[in-house]
Amino acid sequence: MKPIMIIGSGHAGLTLAREIRALDKAMSITIVSQDPIQAYYKPNLSKALSMNKSADQLIMKQFDALKSDLDAELLENTSVLKINHEKKSILCQAKDSDNKKQETFELPYENLILATGASPIELPINGASGNVVSVNTLQDYSQFRKMIKDKKHILIIGAGFVGCEFASDLSSNGYKVDVVDRAIWPLEQVIPEQMGTEIKHAISKNGVNWHFQSTVDEIVKDNQGTLNAHLSNGAIILPDVIISAIGLSPNIQLAKDTSLLTGRGIVVDEYSQTSRFAIYALGDCVEYDGQSLPFIAPATLAAKTLAKTLTGNKTKLVLPPQPVGVKIANYPTLICPPKTKEGSWQINGVDQGLEVAFYNNENELCGFALSGQKISLKGEYLSQY
Repeated sequence: MKPIMIIGSGHAGLTLAREIRALDKAMSITIVSQDPIQAYYKPNLSKALSMNKSADQLIMKQFDALKSDLDAELLENTSVLKINHEKKSILCQAKDSDNKKQETFELPYENLILATGASPIELPINGASGNVVSVNTLQDYSQFRKMIKDKKHILIIGAGFVGCEFASDLSSNGYKVDVVDRAIWPLEQVIPEQMGTEIKHAISKNGVNWHFQSTVDEIVKDNQGTLNAHLSNGAIILPDVIISAIGLSPNIQLAKDTSLLTGRGIVVDEYSQTSRFAIYALGDCVEYDGQSLPFIAPATLAAKTLAKTLTGNKTKLVLPPQPVGVKIANYPTLICPPKTKEGSWQINGVDQGLEVAFYNNENELCGFALSGQKISLKGEYLSQY
């Protein structure tokens, strides 16, 4: 029997393998990953300093333990070069311990799952290449920790979920932090100004400078090796390290090369199937009803549902509203992003206890955010959907 073939060993891919194995002890599973195959909780990357954990300490399971637990074939440091959907096979190329490419080889599959994730959006800024780091994987985080050792000043580009979490984590651990964003307040796309202002003030207590309605126009490294970040408002910041946190772009090139239907992400139906028979997709690389959902909860639910389909119990994926916790040290916040921009916010409470709800033009609840003690109202809001 040909195996279930999973491309990608992030949360989505490993969760799918685990769920399949729980349902079927005999089904053959192969996971192919261009990265080392290790299990870790990705949201911890932006709060690991406060957790006092190194990159290695964030690893929950190493290769051998995963191989044993999943009873699966694991191929790490292996790239998928091509999918032959007619032959139902993939063409692969591994790298050896010296990072040298080996000969290509072909693997057959019964069903193929793309769990290729998403990559940081590249900054269209002069001088960004080689001078800006993005933290999207455990390997990125390991490099980042080495970069900030014995450093004091960090510049973060982007005040969204990841940017705010890193600003909180770094400033809480003694780093001087500057944040640049073209928005007017933090998390502007998903919360109203009043809550954004409270988040700004909370993070600022540890010494964060905000530069809103601004962009980084150019990054220059002078003769002494000092970084100079030139902002559109005329300011010049001299950080030790620059982080980009402007968002992720789904990894869809392999899908496009296979002529799968794609938009911003890989387009799937209610069973997570792509436009090609026996090829499925889930996680950060997917577009659900025109939306990318780069969060743990939808990827977990998609994996659980797809596992049922692949083991013979065809099951539709239904994604309920799923609030996301924002890891800010002194301002606990829960956000269920609005599903539309057409509508208005209703705001109750003050300071640490805010509840904000977004209603569309038909007065239907389409999103909400809660802070402090108001987080206890989560169930009440979810019941209104």
